[in-house]
Amino acid sequence: MLSWTVDEAAGVIELVVDGAITRAYYEKLVPVLDAQIAKHGTLRVVETVRKIGPIDWSLWWQDLKWAVQHRNSLARCAVVTDHGWIGPITRASAALFSGEMRVFSESQAVAAKAWVREG
Repeated sequence: MLSWTVDEAAGVIELVVDGAITRAYYEKLVPVLDAQIAKHGTLRVVETVRKIGPIDWSLWWQDLKWAVQHRNSLARCAVVTDHGWIGPITRASAALFSGEMRVFSESQAVAAKAWVREG
């Protein structure tokens, strides 16, 4: 499951990954991200990864294309997770973006949210 909340005033999107990511979830999220870029010029994201289930394989390519098109639209992204293998993947993918990306443990969730909002 993929869910999100948007703080319109601050321009911050909080995403939660907790299970499978389907095309339906992805196709609902992309317009939200695009709207935030249109409104604020950049994205500020807190992504909490609790559990990763199956991900529709066709979404990998679609998401990579979206990311490359918007590589200059990310201001800050905090990835909050206790899955150790996600940190190296996040740091590697950070090379695609001009903004800052950091990994936080779930016990640091409050600090992650503050970091995204301050920058």
